[in-house]
Amino acid sequence: MGKAAELIKANKYFMSSKSWCPDCKYAKAIFQKYGVLDKVKIVELDKIDPKEAESLEKEITAIVGRKWVPTIFFNGKEFGTEETLKKLESHDQTKKTFEQAGLL
Repeated sequence: MGKAAELIKANKYFMSSKSWCPDCKYAKAIFQKYGVLDKVKIVELDKIDPKEAESLEKEITAIVGRKWVPTIFFNGKEFGTEETLKKLESHDQTKKTFEQAGLL
């Protein structure tokens, strides 16, 4: 098992991110809005060792089939990206979805 898979397994709620990324900032703002930011393990790929970041990014890309940040995992499975959160917000479904995932 690679490092990314270990992080996803070890953290019920996990997000790969980059500190400068507007989409990542949006996702963090949604987690903050619902008071769950501290429950999500966020790895800022641009703030860790570049080789480790490259390895994590490649592994996450292999897991989900695309290279994108943020990539969010709930309960060991891909939850989606900021687009998933935007859709939930636009349909007033975020709270319900977070409750179903055990995040709230």
